[in-house]
Amino acid sequence: MRFPGRRFAAYLFFLFCGVPPSLAMTVTPMQIEMSSTGRLSRGVITVVNDSEVPLPVEIVIKRANLDPRGVPHLSNAGDEFLVMPPQALIPPGATQNFRLQWLGEPLLEKSESFFFYVNQIPIKLSGSRHDVQLVFSVGVMVNVAPPRGQPALNVVGNSIVTDKGGRHYPAITVENPTNVHALFPQSVVQVSSGSWSETISSGELAQFIGIGLVQPGHRRRFVLPVPLPPGATSVQCRLQFDPRR
Repeated sequence: MRFPGRRFAAYLFFLFCGVPPSLAMTVTPMQIEMSSTGRLSRGVITVVNDSEVPLPVEIVIKRANLDPRGVPHLSNAGDEFLVMPPQALIPPGATQNFRLQWLGEPLLEKSESFFFYVNQIPIKLSGSRHDVQLVFSVGVMVNVAPPRGQPALNVVGNSIVTDKGGRHYPAITVENPTNVHALFPQSVVQVSSGSWSETISSGELAQFIGIGLVQPGHRRRFVLPVPLPPGATSVQCRLQFDPRR
């Protein structure tokens, strides 16, 4: 039996202000892979206004640095990107494309990661002060790779974690020694404990873990979506990493 792992996708924040009917939007994709040169130095974020009223939105860019648990630490980005348009008023039911162009160093030394936040702009209050509006902010992860280099992942640690129900799961710690970001779900993992073993496919990792970004020179720890047999006291994880970039 597999357990529903944590998805690393987007951050969705709900800020409450007092205005008329709630607004909603759909943002795609949730992850963009870019390069500092060539045709992959451009990307597109598509926003659909699913509401019945006009939707004002803006793009805010933050640089992201992930800790071993995958928690992003954000800082203000510079002028690395051109975003067109930077703001838009999207009519009800309409679609708006925001085009991204890398303007940073073309001969980038190592990958850089960002969150592009599609922020709904609060509109001026009118009418009853007791009305409520949901103000959405959706984060899209954008990774920019250098023109040279190939990602790699090395296993540097194995451990066992226990959930609240007392079930045991393997955890793997990987390190990216290269200058190019790696995506952990582009792997096949074989887990073994004594005579027991199981193989976790790339598709299963993507489903349960999500993006699984491992930045250059960083380590990440992932809990794997397969319960260990009763009595398991140690675990070994072997990794076959096959980057598709």
